[in-house]
Amino acid sequence: MSQVQSVEALEQLVGARVMGTLKSLDALDDHCVRLLSLSSFAVLGFIDEEGRARMTTVGGPKGFARVVDATRLRIDLPEPLSLNLTVGCGLLFFIPGLGETLRLNGRATLEGNTVHFSVEEAFAHCAKAFLRSGFWKPPVAIAPKPMGEVTEGPLRDPTLRDWLSRTPFVVVASWDGEGHADVSPRGDPAGFLRLEGTRVAVADRPGNRRTDTFHNVLEQPRVALLALIPGEDGVLELSGEASLSARPELLASMAVADKVPKIALLLEAHEARLGTSQAILASGLWSASQHVPAAQLPRMGEVFVDHVKRSKERGALAAAVRVLSSKRLMSWALNQGYKKTLY
Repeated sequence: MSQVQSVEALEQLVGARVMGTLKSLDALDDHCVRLLSLSSFAVLGFIDEEGRARMTTVGGPKGFARVVDATRLRIDLPEPLSLNLTVGCGLLFFIPGLGETLRLNGRATLEGNTVHFSVEEAFAHCAKAFLRSGFWKPPVAIAPKPMGEVTEGPLRDPTLRDWLSRTPFVVVASWDGEGHADVSPRGDPAGFLRLEGTRVAVADRPGNRRTDTFHNVLEQPRVALLALIPGEDGVLELSGEASLSARPELLASMAVADKVPKIALLLEAHEARLGTSQAILASGLWSASQHVPAAQLPRMGEVFVDHVKRSKERGALAAAVRVLSSKRLMSWALNQGYKKTLY
């Protein structure tokens, strides 16, 4: 079934990780602090005390994640969290009205209902997943699309299949062999998910080209997925094991604008949880009145260039990119990429 099981096979399909961490910092800079001050919602990927991959939503008024210093955050939760302290966590922060996001990876501890997060990696993520999914556009009613029958596992519940069929945006959490976490967005027009037997298939699209999720799955299969539908107060969390597929028939069925993905993530869901997100309610996530005014939004071209220049990535190519990077050129490249290479 064209299952991808090695780094060599993966890189033949999607390319090598040439400079995947060039925009990555090991602490929060002024840009990160500003983005956090504008964020009202985030998705947290973690491993629970029973060893399961999990995801949850956190949020509130803008700036709900309080910056303690350059490597520490505090986030208050509405209820206790089952957290395995020996494994890493990842956070994806949303800024209302902005396509780009802030991704933080690190470790967490708990003090009552407060998460103390230690930052090990921080970087901004491009807007392509949000643009493809229409995430910040006014919510519209989405008719469910047939996804086929499932005779076993949690996805045999038609309510869950209905939710997946209407989903335009998911967040995927994965871990490498050493327990470092990564939380990554995926977005497309509603109905982009597929059922492959008892597994949910998620197409890969052009993005930041780090391919962290795929490399992590090759090292260990624990994965969690959170499905969001704009305008809905609920979220669907799937927890299970993932694999990678390049089966031509599956990929062809996921084509958009005649562009066929090169690879897909397959998640065998062991558990599913569909419920109301208190973080969506507390943040007013879907209210256009909560969008940050355009004049207050950061210029993301400047953010990306500053992060490239501050990154500790070594090598001649990285050094050359730092020298040649300019904020005007980066802004132009971002806009061109968003217009011409969404798929």
